[in-house]
Amino acid sequence: MTKKKLSPWNNNLKFIHSLKPEENFNTDSLPKEPNYSDTKSWAAFPGIDGFQNLSPDNPVSLDEKEVDVFFIHPTGYFEKQWNGPIDETSAAYERTGSHLATQVSAFSETCNVYAPYYRQATYYSFFDTESNNGCNALDLAYSDLSNAFEVFMKQYNNGKPFFIAGHSQGALHGQRLINEYVSKSDAKKNFIAAYLIGYILPTKYFDLLYPDLSISKSSVDQKAIISWCTGIEGFRRDRAKSLLWTPNGWTLEPMEQPLVCQNPFSWDANQEWIADLENISIRLKADKLSLADYYATKNTYSKLSIEAISDLFFEARVSENFLVETRGPLIKKIERFANDGDLHNFDMSLFWGAIRNNVQLRAKAYEF
Repeated sequence: MTKKKLSPWNNNLKFIHSLKPEENFNTDSLPKEPNYSDTKSWAAFPGIDGFQNLSPDNPVSLDEKEVDVFFIHPTGYFEKQWNGPIDETSAAYERTGSHLATQVSAFSETCNVYAPYYRQATYYSFFDTESNNGCNALDLAYSDLSNAFEVFMKQYNNGKPFFIAGHSQGALHGQRLINEYVSKSDAKKNFIAAYLIGYILPTKYFDLLYPDLSISKSSVDQKAIISWCTGIEGFRRDRAKSLLWTPNGWTLEPMEQPLVCQNPFSWDANQEWIADLENISIRLKADKLSLADYYATKNTYSKLSIEAISDLFFEARVSENFLVETRGPLIKKIERFANDGDLHNFDMSLFWGAIRNNVQLRAKAYEF
């Protein structure tokens, strides 16, 4: 079957509709629920080596750190059930490994990484705007993550300061998790910040969601929310809409409106072009896995590694459309992988080194 390159906000309707489940969401036919007291239900767990510990330069120690991160991986399930099973033989399972390698690995030098497997909503869920099936699938995925977070806090965290991080579907669930478990709760006292990347967070809902938290405006702000979506210079999403959870229920929101957005090269909303020469962008190396093959269903058991992109640079700014725009030699090199300028799949790998440095800064700024 032909391989397709796709970003999560692609307008390839033929591909999207080819993934539409044939049955309505049904609570009588759900995949097996994970048990988060069992480490096998965690894609990443402290003391167990894995893709989360990959690094392009500094080997990561398995020793216990003073800070935790609870990481929610993005969508890796592209099949025709509303929620994916946690199946070691599946392509979705393998994609989770690739997300650990390219995303949460930026946290591993500073943090103990806790990343739960969960019955993620299938990709089509985000395009299901004519029924409640997609929202129901997202609710089920979130129910796993809320259970995982409760176990994390009660059994594993032991009062350590912590970050929450997620990308795409993971960022959407992270938004809700912080509303229900961090804001206005005892957990807030040990909460450092959240990196909720690759999903819209409209500023008009911020006070409703997080009345006692803030939009981060510096590299060391605490109890703050960080977010961005990435595109090539001039990229627009003026006709696109996205599902969003609020305490009042699910809503369909325009993707072009005032959003929480920081430039990872400055950690503020400055609209000037900035280059960070200390940043390390990374790429995934795999001997079998093709991340562009969204029709794949089986685990290839590929060997994964990450390497620094050392010979190309780029610069970034926050655009008037509340996106992080990018330009430069590296962006020219990867633009063929972007859909009409959307760099969603590179939201974290482009800024991997900047994230690693910032996690360390924010953790040091936390008052123990």
